[in-house]
This record gives sequence, structure tokens and C-alpha cells, in this order.
Amino acid sequence: MTVGTRKVYLAGGLLVVLSWAAQGAEITGYEPLSDWADLPRAKTDVRAGMASSYDPLGGNLDFNYYQWPEGHRTDDTPTIVTEIQGPGVITRFWMPHAAANAGFPVKISIDGVLLIDTNSDSLLGGSYGYMNGPLVQTLIGGQVSYEPIPFASTLKIESYNYAAGGWAKTHHYYQYGYRLLGPGQTVASYTGTLSPAQQADRATAVSIINNAGSNPAAADPSAIVLSQPAQSIPPGGTLALADLTGNGRIRRLNLKMAGATDAQLDGLTLRVRYDGQGSSAIDVPVAHFFGAGHERTAYKSVPLGTDGPDGFYSYWPMPFRGGVTVELVNQTASAIGIDSAAVEYVRGGVSNGDGYLHAAFNEGTLAGSGESGRYHQLLAASGAGHYVGNLLYLQRAGTNRNILEGDDVIIVDGREDRTLYGTGAEDAYNGGYYYDHVLVQSEDPPESGIGPFHGLLHMDDADFGDDFVRTDQYRWLIADAVGFTEGIQVRMEHYRNGTDALFGSTAFYYLIPDAAVAGDANFDGVVNITDLGIVASNWQAIGTYWTDGDFSENGVVNITDLGALASNWQHGVGGSIQTVPEPAVTWLVVFGVGMLAGIRRGRWTRRGG
Repeated sequence: MTVGTRKVYLAGGLLVVLSWAAQGAEITGYEPLSDWADLPRAKTDVRAGMASSYDPLGGNLDFNYYQWPEGHRTDDTPTIVTEIQGPGVITRFWMPHAAANAGFPVKISIDGVLLIDTNSDSLLGGSYGYMNGPLVQTLIGGQVSYEPIPFASTLKIESYNYAAGGWAKTHHYYQYGYRLLGPGQTVASYTGTLSPAQQADRATAVSIINNAGSNPAAADPSAIVLSQPAQSIPPGGTLALADLTGNGRIRRLNLKMAGATDAQLDGLTLRVRYDGQGSSAIDVPVAHFFGAGHERTAYKSVPLGTDGPDGFYSYWPMPFRGGVTVELVNQTASAIGIDSAAVEYVRGGVSNGDGYLHAAFNEGTLAGSGESGRYHQLLAASGAGHYVGNLLYLQRAGTNRNILEGDDVIIVDGREDRTLYGTGAEDAYNGGYYYDHVLVQSEDPPESGIGPFHGLLHMDDADFGDDFVRTDQYRWLIADAVGFTEGIQVRMEHYRNGTDALFGSTAFYYLIPDAAVAGDANFDGVVNITDLGIVASNWQAIGTYWTDGDFSENGVVNITDLGALASNWQHGVGGSIQTVPEPAVTWLVVFGVGMLAGIRRGRWTRRGG
């Protein structure tokens, strides 16, 4: 616990208000998968990383590379995959199914003690201890585990490189994603069994995954739904789905367009603006925001899908401080009909560190030769926030699926030591071997495969009689969101071989607006009697947010928050910070405490009931 002091003068005496940020409960590792409300909150104090078998020389030998021994290995030798200083959590372990099935040794030492001594087939096949479905999954040629492996001090992963034994045995592809925790964050190291807190969080995560298609935030009796009936949007016209003032959070978006053509789905744009800004945070065709049309299979994933009872759905949490507008814009020369649309939101419930949901759409053709256009840019954003995944399609003439050899690269804050290097396009989406069948590699690949956090929506291929290759895929980085403080770039390499390729992508991310001053509960830029009233009405309530007057964001409104408000009283009045004279502070605290005592005397409440 860190403790500081703020001095507030009261009746000539000195009242010392403790300003503290309580050290949170020990991290279980499952929080990103079990607490959907936390998704927008700042992740800038957490560093995302990945240990992978990528070719550091820039070639296509993205296998058999390790931390030790160095270089591309073709011999029989024990290896060190990675060594990491904690505290942190392994968030994701992926291998192609054929390689995992070959049974590579996996030895994981935590805080200097060997605690996991097994093989990849067991760990990724769902037969190792409690690590099983739905957090461990085999799909579209790959195997992935989202079972967190926390470590308080150090983590070491060892394996083995084989010189013989067949293709899968001699091609060790792997990715281990992790997050390193920030100051004041503690974690209980993996022991092989789950604590009661871990069991509870895991059970919640499993329920959310198993119920993909339903809102992972669960029902909220205070939610308000704005509905639109069936109607036609004229050429160039705009349909407002929501035009809200104040602060709150959008919980879901729905749009039903049964029978819509690809041209209509491409020509109707979803547009979102926050805080009355002129620029849009989201300006994406409906087809590419939801992953709809273009022969894509109807799907249900946790945050997004096209197979809901109300049509397309988005459950991305969307906090807003100073209002939000949600619109559908017809960019075509013909009318476009919708069957229904809805926006569900709640008032309040916003934290000072909550980011605004953004979506970046980019589509274009990359040349098949030359250095220019080597990468498709999924995302290039400045500021602070975190990246949470994407939808991507790529298409190329010809029947060779080696377009999927291109590697994904995530550059964080422009730093090489913060860059995450992948091992191939299908690997980035938890697939493998060109999305081939996971059990019998010689059989035709699947045309689609749907999972809660990743999937293949459609594939065109010579095996299906096509004369071109196209794949539509998605992956959501929920447990493994990538935080950034200055900016982020997400790229997909174009593996050229002399042929042009078409790329289209929508990247989803949260950007954190400028921090509000403590005491400004309603985010209007002014600390005044309105904010004091908010503090009073929530005095000693627990489970609170900034918008309830919880400026220390420790889950309770108390004297600390009143002191924060007092120290910034009349901030923003007349466009400047006001120096509060001692008598005014005295009056404010006396009046505030009296108000609070009268309103909340002897009562403790929990937000939401």
C-alpha cells in the first residue's frame, strides 16, 4: 500500500486526509477473461510480450529458433525457449496441431522450481491437470491454451530440438504470450492447483466462453435500450441510433439486415463519435466491422458476431464521458433497408482510466514484388491505450496458399525491445499449416472454423475448385491485450512471390482520453457543487466508479475523495484552476461532511443493489 497526505484546514485545526491507492487483491491471472467491465481500462502499466520461434534474420525459417542455443537449430539439443523476470502471467501458448501432437517437451520452472514437466501434446491437448476446454482448444490447424500460468519472480521455459522424426518433429513452431505486471501488482505463482479465488474467476471465464453470443457483461436492470424499427436509409442518408449526453457506457450494438447484399453491407457505414468531436473513432463499413457477408459463415465469438437473435452484435464495452453518437451512414447511390437496430447503454460506471473504443479499417492491394508495400498496415495509432484484436481478409490469384507465410508484427511505442514478432499469418489467428485439418493433414482444409476468441470465417482455395486463395479470419486479444503509452503499429507481411494481393482489415483498440482532475465526477471540466452532490449521494458506497465520486478508484467513496474534491474546488471555473482560500476549503469540508452525515448516516450501500 502506498500512502500520501493531503492537508485540508478545518476550523483552524489540521485535518490530514490519507490519499491512498490500496494494493489490490492478488491477481489470479483469469481477470481479463472473467471481468468484461475491465476491458476498456488502461493497461499501460502492464507490458505485453511474446516468445516465438520467428526468424530474426527476416527469412521464412520461423521455427527452431530459441533463446538458447542461438541460431537456427537443425541438431538434437536441449533448448531454453525463454527466461522472463516477473511478476507476470503466461497468457497464451500456441503451436500448430501437428507440431504439438509430436510431443515436444515442455518444462516450465517458476521462481526457480520445476513445476510443469510434460509435453506439448498433453498441455495443448487438454489432458494436463485442470487445463482443458474451453480455455484449451484445437481448431483450424492449431492448438492454443489460454490457461494463465502466473509467476511472482521468474519463469523459465525449456524444450528440445529434434534433428529427425518427420516434418512436424523437425519444425518446432511455437508462441508463448505473456504480460508483465506493473508496480504494486502482485500475483500468486502457479502451484498446479487453483486457489478458491482462481477457481471462481476461472468458472466465470468458462461461463462467458461457453455462452458466446450472449452479453459477457451479463444483464443490467438499469440498462436503457434505444431501438430502431425496420426502415430504409436513403442514398447519402444517416440514421442516428444514439445521440447521448453526459457519461455512461454502451453495452451492446445490434443490427439486423437479413438478405442484405455484399454491396449493401459494404456501403452502409457504422460511425461513432465521442464527446462531440468532429472526427470519428469508428468509421467502418458494416461488413467489415461485424465480419458479415462475402460468403463468411455466421459466427458467434465473445465480443462480436453475426449469428445473434437480433442479427449482428457487438459487446465491446464503449465508455463515454461527454456524450456519444452512433450512426449508420448510407454511402451508396441506392436506398439500404435494415430490419432493426438497437443500442443498449447505462449511465455512469466510468473510470478515469477508461479508454474509448476505436476501430480502424484499411483495405488495399499490395504489389507482388519490390520492397514497397511489403506490409499491410492494420493499425497505426498514437497516444496511450491497448489493442484488442482484428478481423482480416486476404486474397490472391493462384492456388498456392503460401500467402499465409507472411508474419504479423506488433510494434509498441516504436521500440524494438517491445516488438512482438509472429511466425505466420494463420499462426497469428491460432491456426496452423494453412488452416489445414488438424487430424489428417492430407485431407481438404476446412472452409471455416469458429471459436470464442479466434476463427476462420471463410476460405476460397483450389481444393474447393477456386482459381484464387482467400481467407477471412479473426482473433481477439482479450487475455493478451497489448498496452501502449505512445503509440502502436500492427502489420501483416505480404509474402509476395510475384503476385499482387488484396488485404482488408478492421483493428479494434482503446484510446485513453486525457485524465480528468480529481473531483470532476461528471467529466465536465469543472469541480463544483454538482460534483459535491455526487460524492454526497454515494457517500460510503462500495463497488463505485469515478463517476460516483470515487476519485481514488479504490471501490469506496470516503473522506479521501472528499479531500481530493476540496483541493481542486472550482477547478475549470473561468477556464483556469482556482486557488481555493483556506476559509473556502473550511466551508467546503464542513458543509460536505455535514451533508454526507445527514444523507448517509449509518448506511453502507453497494452499487447495483
